Amino acid sequence: MVTEHYRQEQVIFQEGEKSQEAYFIVNGLVEIAIHTAHGQQTVGRLGPGEIFGEMGMIMDRPRSATATALENTTVETINEAEFETQIIQRSDRLHVYLATLFERIRKTDLLLNTNSQPPAPAAAPPTTKKKPSFRVRLLSHYHASDMKHLPIDTTITKLPFRLGRSLPGSSNSPLARNDLVIEEHESQDISRNHCEIDFEFGHFIVRDSGSRLGSWVNGTHVSVDAGRISTPLELGENTLVLGNRDSPHRFSITVEAMD
Repeated sequence: MVTEHYRQEQVIFQEGEKSQEAYFIVNGLVEIAIHTAHGQQTVGRLGPGEIFGEMGMIMDRPRSATATALENTTVETINEAEFETQIIQRSDRLHVYLATLFERIRKTDLLLNTNSQPPAPAAAPPTTKKKPSFRVRLLSHYHASDMKHLPIDTTITKLPFRLGRSLPGSSNSPLARNDLVIEEHESQDISRNHCEIDFEFGHFIVRDSGSRLGSWVNGTHVSVDAGRISTPLELGENTLVLGNRDSPHRFSITVEAMD
């Protein structure tokens, strides 16, 4: 494999280009985006240990998405023969690859099959030459619904930050790539891949991950059935309810601008 380096905001490949290799991320961050009726939409952001660009190489078809380095990034290029020996035959890399692949397929399907509009830039932080810094805190409110559940209080340090369900006594599913796994005993308001917190179009958003019931964000229903798969978060405190509107899985998301 050959090592390559890309600068921040440098395009690694464009949608429609000829496919010749896949890429294994050594360090850095890569955005995968596709063109839709509503313009360029992000399918995923990938970090160290993850793989992209393999489908076009395997199927010998033009690139179906655009890959861009979001920060200085180092990758190893992989040809078809190396993909078999370095990925498929290595269980550690195969597990990560399959989870990443399922995530991309789900997001691409949502973007291509929903009538959702991209979120309006309401409450977006002002654009400055210096990239703004924020603290995002996720806090559960199980006490308000008398649900006996371990409290959740976490500061989000990576994006996207994914939330999903696990059954009692089980671990995170290999088909899910969740950063916060919430056990559900009976009601099943939460889907295995439920939603994620991300930063897009200059502001933080909550994006549905193809969940069965969706979520309620500041009173707005976010789901495929509602025709809106993402909605912006405001500076300050926001409300998040996972599942039905009266679900006990209630949270606050506080977005705080830092100096």
